Amino acid sequence: MQHPSVTAGRAAPTSADAPATRPRQSGWNNPWVIGWITLIVVVLGVNITMVVLAIVTNPGLVRSDYYEGGRAVERSIQSRLAEGPEWTVRIDTPDDIRAEVPTTVRFAAVDKVGQPVAPDAVTYYVYRPSDAQRDFSLPMTAAGPGLFEVDVTFPLPGIWDTLVSVQHGDSEETFPQRISVARP
Repeated sequence: MQHPSVTAGRAAPTSADAPATRPRQSGWNNPWVIGWITLIVVVLGVNITMVVLAIVTNPGLVRSDYYEGGRAVERSIQSRLAEGPEWTVRIDTPDDIRAEVPTTVRFAAVDKVGQPVAPDAVTYYVYRPSDAQRDFSLPMTAAGPGLFEVDVTFPLPGIWDTLVSVQHGDSEETFPQRISVARP
């Protein structure tokens, strides 16, 4: 019979002979592993939150006739380039527009020889890109030869798309401008 300290021809190490070893730790206790997993969970959480917010707060299309409106703008641009009246126009919009504060917007137009334009009607259209219910339009009044103005009050701060529409005979010319309205 063999001695219990000898196993298959080798001597079994005793506690005095064995080097000091630490108990094996799981990789899940490593701070680097915990940090990387936390980072991945945070990134996924933020992405899921953004997707949910995008779906829940989606206003949908702002205009119900977006395709026809886009085609009309394209036709207007093409017709203006092809057979436009060759006017020189200027839209004077103050730089410091504030919401809920009346502002005067002026529109001036002269023909190719410098004579003031006398259109049939001039209308100032205001579009809120994020909320179609806030869109409105106002007629501009003549303030002098070739000069038109309108007093407008923007109800909300933010970005607004404006359009001056000039009716001249059977044709309509449009002149767009994007403006930023500050808080009151």
